Amino acid sequence: MPDSYNSPRVTQSLVTPRAVGIGLSLAILLNIWVPFGTYILHTSRMSVGHLPIAAFVLFLAVLFIVNPLLRLQRPDNSLTGAELTLIFSILLISSLIPGKVFVSYFLTIVSTPFYFAAPENQWETLFFPYLPEWLIVSNEGNAMGWFYEGLPQGQMIPWAPWIIPVFWWMTFFVALFFVGACTVAIFRKQWVEYERLTFPLVKVSRDLVAAAQQSGPWPSMVKDRLFQAGFVLAVSIAVWNIFGFFQWVPPLPIGTFMPALQLDPSIPPVPLRINLYMLCFAFFINLDILLSIWVFFLLGILEIGALSQIGLNVTGSAPGGSGGVNSQFFGGFVMYVVYSLWTARRHLVHVARKAFNPTEPIDDSRELLSYRTAVFGLILGTIFICAWLSQSGLSWPIIIVFLTFLFILYFGTTKIIAETGVMFLDLPVNAHEITVLTLGSGQISKRSLTALGLASAYARNWRGMGMGSLALVDRITDGFWPRKKGLFALLCVTFVLSMVSSVAYTIYTGYATTGAYNFGGGAFTNLNIAYYDTISIWMQNAMTLGQYEGWFISGGILLFVLLLKLRHWLIWWPLAPVGFAICFASTIRDSILSIFLAWLIKSILMRIGGTTSYEAGQRFFIGLLIGYCVGVTLSFFVDAVWFPGQGHMVHDW
Repeated sequence: MPDSYNSPRVTQSLVTPRAVGIGLSLAILLNIWVPFGTYILHTSRMSVGHLPIAAFVLFLAVLFIVNPLLRLQRPDNSLTGAELTLIFSILLISSLIPGKVFVSYFLTIVSTPFYFAAPENQWETLFFPYLPEWLIVSNEGNAMGWFYEGLPQGQMIPWAPWIIPVFWWMTFFVALFFVGACTVAIFRKQWVEYERLTFPLVKVSRDLVAAAQQSGPWPSMVKDRLFQAGFVLAVSIAVWNIFGFFQWVPPLPIGTFMPALQLDPSIPPVPLRINLYMLCFAFFINLDILLSIWVFFLLGILEIGALSQIGLNVTGSAPGGSGGVNSQFFGGFVMYVVYSLWTARRHLVHVARKAFNPTEPIDDSRELLSYRTAVFGLILGTIFICAWLSQSGLSWPIIIVFLTFLFILYFGTTKIIAETGVMFLDLPVNAHEITVLTLGSGQISKRSLTALGLASAYARNWRGMGMGSLALVDRITDGFWPRKKGLFALLCVTFVLSMVSSVAYTIYTGYATTGAYNFGGGAFTNLNIAYYDTISIWMQNAMTLGQYEGWFISGGILLFVLLLKLRHWLIWWPLAPVGFAICFASTIRDSILSIFLAWLIKSILMRIGGTTSYEAGQRFFIGLLIGYCVGVTLSFFVDAVWFPGQGHMVHDW
């Protein structure tokens, strides 16, 4: 969709009362809908992914239900492109919080210690003396017992023990969100105007918004036969599988794992699953990136097999948990970040000059924040984060190493999402764990180890506490107005409102139902225990990088540099270095068949009819995507009516 600022419908104010009202109302709904489906119905995980299906479904509801109703009421009363992208932005930011994406990590960290401590796990002896009281909810009055087991009849929900810990954690999370916004504002021009990153993940939404601005009650693409074919196919599959819930028909193997492909006993099996959500978005990824991901993944598992034959691939070593090859690709990820910063060096110099000298010629009028605000906000926000971590128990040398890794992971994931558009991408490692392994647990104090253990609340967050979503918001709004005044303040309100509503509803659900222990999914039953058991393991064992991990990381760095050189030297070189950096992420592994199919279909279309065939394929896959979203929503309502508490996982990553 072309960027245009001349249409009268795109030069209106960005922030309109009705768009804000619709967006924030849907944000609250999303943050109740997702935990209700996850914890009560035990249905699909609607908040996973870098554009979660929960946010996309509600955006589709605005496009295909709310907007047509407004247009039927009065033709000129429909939502403008600016309003639609604002609603999309609010939904995307609100989806940062509920369920597995954030709350499942955060609330388990603050609620677990005093309820699950037992003589067998020795928590009380090992790290209880170092737990900050202002960050952990006490079990006073059996508050945690009732949260995990359900509130006895006639008792009031004990909100008081939650207030102080939740408040102080929220200040930290808001600081991370703000620092992420400052980083995005600093790098947007570099990524969009200089490197020309394509941001494939928001292309579908931009196309839908553009189609909704044309005449007629519905977006114009719904009349396209290929769109209709994709839509009908996806809905038919969903309806068939819903019949399968009742055992009327055998379910189709869509979204579920099929028997893995085992090439050799020494080679890890290749997971086989067709995820339509991943497949549809992957179709919009550049061919060279799709090719690179599955080729490097295949080479990686073959390398594991070869190393296993000579005994070098030590199972369980770090980072990544399955040996040196994971370390190798993590080295590529680190080098990807270093190279990204290096290529942006001139731009960063101009940004720094602009921050201290407003007369510097570089233009920041289209940024989410002015460069002055972004630079000083980044500095002040980082100071607050460092002070908060220090108060939580981390020593200053550990803070420096930990935040370096956290920045590498958050920043790298953000740029990779902007460049590739991969829907499901987890962190290659977790910042607190790689910090311990790099420095050695025996060289870190027990107080700092405890504080690093608490970092599971946010260091596992694959969406970078909003950094990646802010980059997507910044890009999708580019096409509708040249100024973004007021947008960031509204996004901050959305972030805080979503956090309050989702956290409050989840706490309420724990007390008002059968208890958080029965939420399902393992977050409140065994994963939370594992997070704290990790602290015990660190304290009782000398944990460090494996014997060969440093060499593999170094090798990954060198291989990434070689791929960069080949990319520059050889015009025909088909493999993109970014594929090397992400090919072994766990979510990529589980989606590898969908990525391969997207590459295969797109390659065939380009060979048969070039751009014309590809554009026709886009219409089919958009229809398939929307039909899939309708099918997942239908399955949710079927679970709510006929299978409450025994729902079906039709959507996951």
